[in-house]
Amino acid sequence: MNFAAPRVWMDGFPLTLSHGTGITTYARGHAATLRSLGVHLGMLYGRPLPRITDPGEREVRFFDARVLAGRSLPQRLLALIRDPRGPLAQPIPISRMVDITATSAITYESFATANLPDLDELWNGDDIFGRAQLHFALRRSLMPVRLPEPPPPLMHWTHIHPIRLAGTRNIYTVHDLIPLRLPWATLDFKANWLNTVRKLAQEADHIVTVSEHARQDLIQQIGIAEERITNTYQAVFPPQYGMDEAMSVARLRRAHQLEPRGYFLFLSRVEPRKNLVRMLDAYIASGSQRPFIIVGGLAHHGKQELRLLTEAGNTRSADGRIRYLGYVPQLDVEILLRHARALCFPSLYEGFGLPAVEAMQMGTAVLTSNTSCMPEVVGDAALTVNPTDTRALAEALRALDQNDDLRARYEAAGPVRAQEFSPARYAARLRALYARLGVLPAEGEA
Repeated sequence: MNFAAPRVWMDGFPLTLSHGTGITTYARGHAATLRSLGVHLGMLYGRPLPRITDPGEREVRFFDARVLAGRSLPQRLLALIRDPRGPLAQPIPISRMVDITATSAITYESFATANLPDLDELWNGDDIFGRAQLHFALRRSLMPVRLPEPPPPLMHWTHIHPIRLAGTRNIYTVHDLIPLRLPWATLDFKANWLNTVRKLAQEADHIVTVSEHARQDLIQQIGIAEERITNTYQAVFPPQYGMDEAMSVARLRRAHQLEPRGYFLFLSRVEPRKNLVRMLDAYIASGSQRPFIIVGGLAHHGKQELRLLTEAGNTRSADGRIRYLGYVPQLDVEILLRHARALCFPSLYEGFGLPAVEAMQMGTAVLTSNTSCMPEVVGDAALTVNPTDTRALAEALRALDQNDDLRARYEAAGPVRAQEFSPARYAARLRALYARLGVLPAEGEA
């Protein structure tokens, strides 16, 4: 196959997560950035599908809601025995049979056309991400994925996988070392995770990360040579829906019974690392009468984080001021973030801290941690405190509640700081990295 533009592939693993996380947002932004750089973009997914001869059936099965998330352990063992050289990926036709422009407004639990970004090539390897984990546990090597044709010049894996595309250069984004720095906070198999990162550090053609703090963590804790790891930060795109002021306020009032700048917002998966318990204790101690709204799905030990919510099916506090909305669609995320008095993001540890930058971009004040990457990312455009000091959190929240001048200062500084992570700046950083790898011309070159 001959293409005028250089072929660059990335994995689709984060895009199969129906409700998504920061890694999903990263992958979507990365795909959009590659398109803006003019590459011929390919996506490699790992849907558990057998080899299918008929192209139309292959496309339909790829998007079929009946396809399960992964295969069983015996099936994976059999697959490793059957394909000792590694699985052979298949091309998936695009818009031959399936109408990929018709997407539902509801986010389904299963994979759907809405998960697919704009691309040029679509490929799938049968359960490659699950198989790679078992392959690594048994063989301590990266599982190769083979193609029936020449591979692209570069494969960029956007998450930690013990896997490589055979016959080409493979680079990997390692977002953070949270499973190692806070092992109590995640359910990863820590030995496998650590050994995978070490293996990638040895064999990857390059490592990418999303903050200087994360880069130094990887250098110091894993031993990656400084010249083999690059911090590109992360692209933070403008709001997807961009409703005008009147429409967004109307939805805020009718759907959520909230007033602009009349509530505090916590936006994150509910898990111990995000430090919600201390934030709620601080909110109560602050004496604020404004509602405290929690948005995000429940994760590991999430229910314990919500123990103060005893009413309405454990979604409200006794006085009704603390409300847990759970997962909400992206439209509501944008509206709630846009009109909050402040985003409260007191996370104990982050690789980048995307919600804080998204809030700053919209001109919403931010209260966040003074640890990990957060001071680096928010600069002077947010109020930072020790996330383990409940009194300091309470005093900071009270200040944002009562001091309009202080809040206005952060609202004005936020959009300026957020420009550091604009799509254009991310594209420039990514182009510079790919130019060093010989895949794209440097800025200004033909």
